[in-house]
Amino acid sequence: MKIKSLFELLLVFMTIFVAGCKDDEHEPLRFYGDSYEVPVHGVRYIGVKSGSGDYTIQVENTGIFYASEDEGWSNPAGTLSVRGLLTGESILYIIDNNTGETATLKIKVVDHYEVLRVSTFENNHPVISKTPFIFLISNQSRDMYLADMEGEKSVTDNGIRIRGKGSYSFTIEDNKPYLTLTYATDDKGAITNDPAHSPEAHKFQITLGSEFLLHYLDENLNLGWGTVAKNFSEDQCSLVMKMEQPESGYKFETVPEQVEIPAGILN
Repeated sequence: MKIKSLFELLLVFMTIFVAGCKDDEHEPLRFYGDSYEVPVHGVRYIGVKSGSGDYTIQVENTGIFYASEDEGWSNPAGTLSVRGLLTGESILYIIDNNTGETATLKIKVVDHYEVLRVSTFENNHPVISKTPFIFLISNQSRDMYLADMEGEKSVTDNGIRIRGKGSYSFTIEDNKPYLTLTYATDDKGAITNDPAHSPEAHKFQITLGSEFLLHYLDENLNLGWGTVAKNFSEDQCSLVMKMEQPESGYKFETVPEQVEIPAGILN
């Protein structure tokens, strides 16, 4: 009877040991994609699909971007933070310190951009009301993209869909700031990239924009306005910008938004 009890006890210990070993096993190192984009001076957070959560991070060309593990996320497999330094491409190596596996990700650093999200409140513009995301690219050609969020959302897709491309310019005339968006529309008034339709300039006066907001745009889009940073009080830091087209009566308001442009759009 004692022998049987000892045998049963041994089986219990073996079961616990095997279960403990299984708990120590880590899932293979996997990501949701094999390439990612990040803007210059911007940050991209990359969630790890599976892995131990303990990694060594290496960057092929440290002049292009900086990468590290980012704390404070609920993902048990971990999250990486990638900060763009210069435009270009390089490889990010992630080594799982528990399994020895290595994953490689292709990172492309693109031009910096700012996104203005258009409010639906008092927005009567026929084009802007349907494409409420305005991507302003900080490059020499001042590229501009109008987009909506009608795409299907997933872990790797925020639903943003580019509907048209044009250009933009900020100007100050008689001490009044203006934003001009240049794009083409078709016969029905919808934005189009069809070369058969010539782009037209749509000039909006910025009727409301804090000094802090104008400095924010000047610094991030290299507008050359020469605004100076100072200690703005909290009530001076509004990011709301109201615009109006006097001759047509069209008006709308925007706020900066942290939204990623779809991969492959920018050089």
